[in-house]
Amino acid sequence: MSSPYISCVSLGMFVIDDIHMPKRSPLRDILGGSATFATLGLRLFTQDSKRIGCLLIAGEDFPSSVRGTIEEEWGTTTVVKVREGRKSTRGKLVYADETFGPKTFTYIHPPLKPNPSDLTHSPLLHARAFHLLATPAEILAHVPELLTFRGDATERPFIVWEPLPASCLAEKYDEFVAAYRLVDVFSPNHLELSALFGGTTNSDFDAVHLERCATSLVTSSIGIHESGAVIVRAGENGGFVVGRPTRPTWYPAYYAKGSEKVVDATGAGNAFLGGYIAGCQRSGGDAGEGMCYGSVAASFALEQIGLPRVERIGESVYCSGVAVSARLEEYKKRFTQIHQRLR
Repeated sequence: MSSPYISCVSLGMFVIDDIHMPKRSPLRDILGGSATFATLGLRLFTQDSKRIGCLLIAGEDFPSSVRGTIEEEWGTTTVVKVREGRKSTRGKLVYADETFGPKTFTYIHPPLKPNPSDLTHSPLLHARAFHLLATPAEILAHVPELLTFRGDATERPFIVWEPLPASCLAEKYDEFVAAYRLVDVFSPNHLELSALFGGTTNSDFDAVHLERCATSLVTSSIGIHESGAVIVRAGENGGFVVGRPTRPTWYPAYYAKGSEKVVDATGAGNAFLGGYIAGCQRSGGDAGEGMCYGSVAASFALEQIGLPRVERIGESVYCSGVAVSARLEEYKKRFTQIHQRLR
């Protein structure tokens, strides 16, 4: 029996969050983490969820209710690896006020990170694409390991690297250069990119500076054939993609700054990358399509605390009661109108 077609797997983390908010009782056992939201972005644009791979690294205390949600409601091809003698990755998310803006996050238990060996002897190993949240050292170790485990029988997968925020330091620049030659897409957010070039989190938003930084990364040869791209996610300012030989192209955020629809931006960047991968796969590698899909995926992630409800009705995918395809078409029209005005 042949293995199922797996479009993508996230090698990020699943985190069980306890969320604390002013004047409210804490929310317990809320599923979060980079893998959770990247998988959401994929689910929004996939008719057959079985084509999405889900690698869950769990401790012995992983809540059965949360595991049931992943295995039963999501409908993905799920592989669960239990780390014996370890507690599950759990975090404490505290919001400073009722705007759900300023917040702090701390790990209650040490994080359990996936690695390529967790994929062996499963259909997930031969996925067409991988999303990784990692340091440059982990990319340098894990990408060759992943390709070795896969062998020569399959074509090279599409690899999207989201850097671990704490690793984005100017003194690690050379390590980053070596690492992003192994991936197809390198995607920091605007603060992480600025930090990599010596900036601080207090720096004012400067689109021109960000474009220069990203373009210099592309010049340093991203991708195995120097054909990779940099995608910079800039929150309410949208995001842009730049590759060789294309110039930076900006895509607006779905919601305007200050929109009442924006409840909590946690996970939106991860969802963007899941959507980006889905868009590229559906369009034969068109980065522009990927950016549109990613922008729409992010819009659904930030409308509530935690995950939105995703369901399939007939041939359509709905998220929070909204047809995903309709929002995508609306966004594409808006993007076209904006760029026509700029010409």
